[in-house]
Amino acid sequence: MQKTSAAEHLRDVSRYTVQSSDVLSDMRVNVSEEGSDKVLWFLADEEIVDNFVDNATSTILWTIHRPKRGWYIRLRTPSFPPGMFIPLLPLPKTSLYHSDTALTFTCRTNPPSYSLSNSQSAAADTDFDAVHSYPPSSPPLTPTVIVSPPSPRSAHAKLEESKPIVIVPSNNASSKEPQSPTEVTPSSPKPVLKSGRKEALRPSPLPLTPMAHFLLSPDATPRAPQSVTGVSIFSRVLSALKSSTPSPSYSFTMSPITTPSATPPSSGSPRGLVPPTPAPLLTFHDRTPVWTVYASSGCIELDKMRVRSLGVETSFYIAIALTYLDFLSERDSYLAALGD
Repeated sequence: MQKTSAAEHLRDVSRYTVQSSDVLSDMRVNVSEEGSDKVLWFLADEEIVDNFVDNATSTILWTIHRPKRGWYIRLRTPSFPPGMFIPLLPLPKTSLYHSDTALTFTCRTNPPSYSLSNSQSAAADTDFDAVHSYPPSSPPLTPTVIVSPPSPRSAHAKLEESKPIVIVPSNNASSKEPQSPTEVTPSSPKPVLKSGRKEALRPSPLPLTPMAHFLLSPDATPRAPQSVTGVSIFSRVLSALKSSTPSPSYSFTMSPITTPSATPPSSGSPRGLVPPTPAPLLTFHDRTPVWTVYASSGCIELDKMRVRSLGVETSFYIAIALTYLDFLSERDSYLAALGD
């Protein structure tokens, strides 16, 4: 034992104490020198990261980042370079779309000229299961045909080439080998030239994917009241209790907008004139039963044709919807952090 202690004494060893914090509001792991209370390093868990995973392949498609203290919501995909993310931001108070719980985000989509037709026949012929990506991949481009009009000389040459083949018979009837024709139409005509240029197929240039703005806002449509005619008194009392119980609805819509910073109309224009919000790209219908706590259920409706035309994968919009649903369920804490 003494030999071992002597060997350890000769070694140049540094010892540190690792101690985790017991404060829930500041969970971190502190590292200090042994015998000292001075913290040298600490490991802090500053973010809450949720993973949006493809169930079939167990692949992480998107990660949602939120701070433990403060306010921000950011989405990232593993293919993003460091520091790149898509934020969900509150609308400015000067915006016509502003509300306490409305958020906006911006992402790249296909240009309008490369979007699919709005006709039902075109939508039916479109394969919705096509591979999408972010940034979106443009549809296949059709080559642009560049044709130069022929010059008079080339047109005359074309007419000469279009004459029929004439075979001159041999004077010797017993000859088995026919003589060569006097005129032969070429099997592969030469391309028409103009100013030293040939007819060519040149693909049109790739368009730049524009930035599209989207609005996430709660659906203020009230739930339709249930008919109470012909039911028992007990059912009527229960229905009255349900209607009087504060049960916030988490239904919401995701709609494309021109710009989130749209300002209200000037003093000369009619008041209360709000631009109509486009048809929703995504709608979430909250179907959470009454008296349910810390749980939610519902249905997501997604416009397949418009998603296909925008060129961004479906999982992106689903990840955004789940993130906003979580925001609505904890809106009070988010709004409190935003006001700090």
